[in-house]
Parts: sequence; structure tokens; C-alpha cells
Amino acid sequence: MFQRSLLTAGLLITAVSNVHALPYGFFDARSVAMGNVSMATGGVTTAALSNPGMLMVNEYDDSYALLLPAIGAQVIDDGNVVEQLDEFQSLLGSTNPADLLRQQEILIGIEDDSVIAAVIPNAAFVSSGENFTWGITYRANAVVSATVVDLVDVNPIGPSPDGTLKALGVTIQEVGIPMGTALSISGIQLSLGVTPRYVQVDVKEYSSPLSVANIDDVKNTPSEDLGAFTTFDAGVTLNLIDTFRVGLVAKNLVEETKTTSVGRKVNFKTHLRAGAALDLGVVTLAADMDLTERDPIAGENPSKSFSVGAEIDAFSTVQLRAGYQTNLANGATDPDLLSVGAGIWLGFNLDIAMVVGENSSYGAFIQSGFHF
Repeated sequence: MFQRSLLTAGLLITAVSNVHALPYGFFDARSVAMGNVSMATGGVTTAALSNPGMLMVNEYDDSYALLLPAIGAQVIDDGNVVEQLDEFQSLLGSTNPADLLRQQEILIGIEDDSVIAAVIPNAAFVSSGENFTWGITYRANAVVSATVVDLVDVNPIGPSPDGTLKALGVTIQEVGIPMGTALSISGIQLSLGVTPRYVQVDVKEYSSPLSVANIDDVKNTPSEDLGAFTTFDAGVTLNLIDTFRVGLVAKNLVEETKTTSVGRKVNFKTHLRAGAALDLGVVTLAADMDLTERDPIAGENPSKSFSVGAEIDAFSTVQLRAGYQTNLANGATDPDLLSVGAGIWLGFNLDIAMVVGENSSYGAFIQSGFHF
């Protein structure tokens, strides 16, 4: 059936990604559990992947930190598309007028809706010094965006109502070298960081009538190598008082556009995100917001994320976290997402996070980390 054979399992495992319409990237389990906040709070490995301006903040006073492994998965189903397409395929071949009317209803209801599925593995190593911090990161995105278009035999209803499933994936793998330093201005700490990144891009494009969409066809679709490019990020944090800081990052300061063999453009545009955090020791409160809207490259919604999160820390041994994020982009219909998670010290850090939203939207993240 469509739900399990094509999207929920197959595309997650065998296809590739579109990161541009997902909320601001999943970097580690702590930030995911706190609604995806990372601009002004988090450890040095989070900073290495998200905002290099946080590298010198070093909330946990680590000399060295290793994030390995960290992996997450997320599905955003705008309009409950997966479940309805599963039902549509189950009705194929029926001549019952009620079944034909139900197929028509399903297709009209999900036309132009989209499903986004993602797998995100990360790894990071950071060496912290008194005046300079550096590291190395590996980050990958395996995400697919699938949209229903081009309905036939629907209005008026015919004997074989159908539509087209178009899926686009962009596999993005990158290696970064985050670096940061800090200076004091009138007693206020200003931390600065940059991350040069080498980025490799591959795509898959899949198009099929809904009635015959099949996982084997997805697996057998060849990938297209769009080549590599280099860019860099820059970030800054400002500690206004001991317990309150603000952060800002600019991603992809060197913009790039890749074009597929069928003429579809994959854009890596400069993106700005800001955040603030109040750290009271036992309790941390934080909020992040995209300052620029990220355009879709397939049929999904644009993205402009706003996130809030909280953490309760019990004796630096157990942490409980919760968060909320919403898409503020014009015309976006993505469901709001709620998240929860926990961290525990077992001689190493073990962190987990879960994300849920309406219309079969969900996600999870797990990681282990070492600090010394």
C-alpha cells in the first residue's frame, strides 16, 4: 500500500532530500527537544553545527567535545496526504460508484498538498581553548518532498480518476571547519565565529501516476550528481548580562544554484536566523526565529520558523526539555510542532527528543556525546 511502501519507509531509506522547506535544520537532540532553538543556547557541538558564534560561550566548560552519533528523522504531512493516498490505492479497480466518488474526494482534497520526509545524521568534534575554539563537523540531509498534481477523470468524475505523484530529493552532504573567538567590550562578552563548508549535492526526481506508484521504481531511479561547492556561515552572540544572551547566524554567505538535467533549480540562498536565551542555571528559556523566508524547491510550503523551548536541569545529571515551533511563512499550512525530550549523564551524554504535530507529522532524534 502507498503509505508504507512508498513514503513512510521507502523514501526515507532509499530516496534523497529537500532541506529547504523543513524547519531550520535538526542539529542535536537538545535543540530539537526545545523546539529547535540553538542560536543562543547549547553546547559547543551544537554551536559547531548551528551557530559558530556560540563556540566560545561553552556552557559546559568543555576542553573537548564529541558528538557521535547523532541521527534524526522527521515527516511533515501537510493535509494527511500519506493516509489518504493509501486509501486511494486500496480502492483501485473498484466499479462501485461510492468508491469512485471517494477516490474523487481524496484526489481533490490532496491536490497540491505535500509530504516531506527527512533523515539527518550529524557528527562533530570540537577543541575549546581560552582564546580560540575550532572543530570539524559532518552533516548530511536525506529528505524527500512529494506532491500530488495533474488530476485526471476527476471533474467531472470518470471511470479512472488518477493523479501524478512528483517527488524531488536533494542529498546534501557537507564537511565544516567551525572556528570561534571572543572579546570583551565594556565588560560585555562578544563571541564571533565562522564555518567554511564543503557541500556535495545529488538529486533524484521521480514522477508516476498515483495508481501505479511503487517503491521499486523509486529505488531504481538513478541519482544525478550536481557537483560540489564551498560556502561559509558566520555567527555572533552577545552576553548582555550573565544570564541573558542573544545570537545571530548567517548561513550560506556565498550563494549557489544547482540545476538538474530537467531544468529544476536547487538554490542555496543566504539565510538569517536570530535567537535569545535566558539561563537561570536550573531553568533555561530560549526562542529562535528565522529572519528570512526559505523558498520551496518542489511543491511544499515555504519556511519561516519561530521556536520556543525550555529546559530543567537537575544537578547536571538529568535534563527535561520541551518546545514548540510554527511556520510563519506566507501561505504556509504546515502543522505546528510540539517537542519533548530528555538528557542523562551515564559517563557520557545520552539525549533523545520526539516531535509531534497534526496530520501524521512526527519526528525523533537520538544522540550520544562525550565531554572532557
